[in-house]
Amino acid sequence: MSGGDLSAPQVVEDGDASERVPAPPAPWGGSRPWWSAETGDGTGPHQMPAYGTGPHGVLPDGTGPHGVVRGGSGAHPVVAGGSGAHPIVPGGTGPLPVVPGHGPPGRQAPAGKKRLPRFLLIAGTTLVAAGVLLVGVLGFRMDEGGAGAGKDARTTGSPASEKVIAAGPNAGGLYEDPLTTPQTSAAYPFVASAVEAGGVPAAERGLAVYSGEPAQPVNVLFVGGTGPVGDPGDFLRKARPSTFIAGQDADAGRKGGEAGCGTFAVLAETHTFCAWATEDSYGIVASNRAALSAQYALMADVMQRIRNDVEKPK
Repeated sequence: MSGGDLSAPQVVEDGDASERVPAPPAPWGGSRPWWSAETGDGTGPHQMPAYGTGPHGVLPDGTGPHGVVRGGSGAHPVVAGGSGAHPIVPGGTGPLPVVPGHGPPGRQAPAGKKRLPRFLLIAGTTLVAAGVLLVGVLGFRMDEGGAGAGKDARTTGSPASEKVIAAGPNAGGLYEDPLTTPQTSAAYPFVASAVEAGGVPAAERGLAVYSGEPAQPVNVLFVGGTGPVGDPGDFLRKARPSTFIAGQDADAGRKGGEAGCGTFAVLAETHTFCAWATEDSYGIVASNRAALSAQYALMADVMQRIRNDVEKPK
């Protein structure tokens, strides 16, 4: 036996010749090599196991893991009953539909601000309209009285007045104010209510605003008329400004009749007025300027001087 034959049995001295040296183990152990194409328990490339967890297969006509949405490439379809993406508006590319109760952010009311209740807005508008209507009606009634002054007592069965009220460009040493009409003067709404309460309308030329300085600067509204006044005292008690405060008797002057003066409120200010009346004529002179206290003497003097120039016999 050759000494180079390692696989041949070796003679063992002083022992049994039947014993052999075992062969060394294979380098890969009991596993099959990686290049093996056999199926078994090897470590070669993975096949696509049925229902396995290997790499994703390509779907027919697809471009990757996601399936192709038939006929579209837009947003994800809505999951029935779900809360997924917004649905696609059919045929449109505009904004998403508004969720009921949730308007666009730009149209929502700012936090902390509350809109006025609808009934308050309506009530405020109604009050303003009523105030404007009241002033208009009073003015119309006074103007109507002027236009219909010819009716006076002759259309009511009472004797016609023997006097005429005509306010000219000057009266009682005062001049007619070119910048202020009677209807825009401060005292007008309150004197208009007094004429309405008296029941005898103003004469056709029975309204004027006079200014001047008889003793001190004054600006007054004059309203006068003729007709069936009746008892002068009763008439003066009825024909008071709507915001009347207090009053006292006054001198009617050389033309006779009865007179009285009083104060009335214009907002938070106090104004003074004086008035005269006979059985068929009357006149009211009211200050358009406020005063800290009643100006009875001044206004009584202005009333008498204006009356002397505006009340004439027929």
